Amino acid sequence: MYNCSGPEFSKLRQIFAMLRLRMRPVEPERYHVPLGELAEGKGENGEPAEAIPEAMLVFCGLGQALLNQVLEVIRVAKLPPIPLKAVLTESNREWDTVQLYEELKKEREAIAAGEQAQH
Repeated sequence: MYNCSGPEFSKLRQIFAMLRLRMRPVEPERYHVPLGELAEGKGENGEPAEAIPEAMLVFCGLGQALLNQVLEVIRVAKLPPIPLKAVLTESNREWDTVQLYEELKKEREAIAAGEQAQH
């Protein structure tokens, strides 16, 4: 979890607790740690990086059915938008937070450009 710690996200934390999902807020001093290590609760603190400016979620170890359930519950709960979501994969487990954030931004921009092209 990135930038999901304010009171507006208390419902998100309740949802995760209800579904018995563990949450790990990631602070800027851990942005250099590879995602795979963060998922395992490993990695040492380093120099604080510039905080990413948006909320972001990285799902780890969920099967497709549970992931779909979580996303649907989040959607129905009318939480503040969390436009940046990812699933930990073999391809991205060595990435750090900044690299994931940059990739998700590129993906969002590509989707937006594709939608504009259709209009």
